[in-house]
Amino acid sequence: MKQQHKLTLILTIVFVLFLFIDPVYAGPGGTVAKALFKTWWGKVILSLLAIILLPLIFYVRTIEFMAIRKAKKQLAKLGLINRDFMWLNLEKNVSNVFSRVYLAWNKEDMKEVSSYVNHWYWQNQQLVHLDRWKSENLRNVCKLQSISSIKPLYLEITDEDNFEGSKIAFSITGSIEDYLINRETHRVVQGKRGFYDETKVWIMEYTEGNWLLDDIRNDEFTLAYAKLDNVIPEKLQPIRVKS
Repeated sequence: MKQQHKLTLILTIVFVLFLFIDPVYAGPGGTVAKALFKTWWGKVILSLLAIILLPLIFYVRTIEFMAIRKAKKQLAKLGLINRDFMWLNLEKNVSNVFSRVYLAWNKEDMKEVSSYVNHWYWQNQQLVHLDRWKSENLRNVCKLQSISSIKPLYLEITDEDNFEGSKIAFSITGSIEDYLINRETHRVVQGKRGFYDETKVWIMEYTEGNWLLDDIRNDEFTLAYAKLDNVIPEKLQPIRVKS
């Protein structure tokens, strides 16, 4: 009975939090950030939640750590066949795409990064979010200050030449400023001024010798990707690494 009572209490707290959370459209990807957690009270509540959910957090971090280690080992061996999969080259390319996408998003022109993201992605973001906000007289201020970590969570390697069409899911954390303002009054409509650490899952696709942004997911998806078994072609089975 005590366990059921504790579980009910935790679920109630989480429900109340999400009930009063002020959603704000975040930058690239048009995902939803939780503005409440950026306030002082939000940080206090988040800290209390972290203490309550400590065992779960430890479990998630352990799963992610194992997935990242396994992915890096497999990338090291893939890099011997194609240098674009070597970790230092891969990290540099992903960091470059990440930075450029944020610059383009802040300028409200995804065409600037048409050679760094796939065609579907930049058109979708331009029409669904940026152009719509313009029509509503809103502007999304979205700036990247720094990148603190880039971690590979999950690999889908194809059996095509040079691994063409392969995809990798990365957990990327950066210091980001992200809020909506009224174009005329410059008043903040949603979100909060200032830089805060944000973590997103970026899906990158290897196309014609380049790494392109394919999609962006919220950080809630990190565990889901970390728990997946990496997909490696049959002919490359010897490079499989046991966790």
